[in-house]
Amino acid sequence: MILLFLGFSFIYLNYFSSFVMPWDRDEAIEAALSWGKLDKLPKDADITHMEKRGSIFTRQFIIEFTSSESEIKNWILKSKGFKGVEPEIKDGTKIYEIHPKNLESYGGRVKIKGNTVYINMSWS
Repeated sequence: MILLFLGFSFIYLNYFSSFVMPWDRDEAIEAALSWGKLDKLPKDADITHMEKRGSIFTRQFIIEFTSSESEIKNWILKSKGFKGVEPEIKDGTKIYEIHPKNLESYGGRVKIKGNTVYINMSWS
């Protein structure tokens, strides 16, 4: 009975909850960055929040990190996904809509306010 409970708990956490398992963390970051054609996170990036959403047919990764403003600017310059995209600015937050045309991913949105970056990328 306990093994059955543990098995169902593992399946739920791994496939249906928004929690990103520690062993899936690097793959989730890599997927989100590739879907938006974003460069690897800055070296001083501190991930403050991470979650996954979706189903068997869709997947969405949300990553929030802080970094120095100079590293964020450098990250933007290195990332192909930002090329030709003008941000919308709302209440001091730059909002970039990133939808790469030659990828199967949907893309998503990157919000930047000060030294905090919020990445929300999807695939379906």
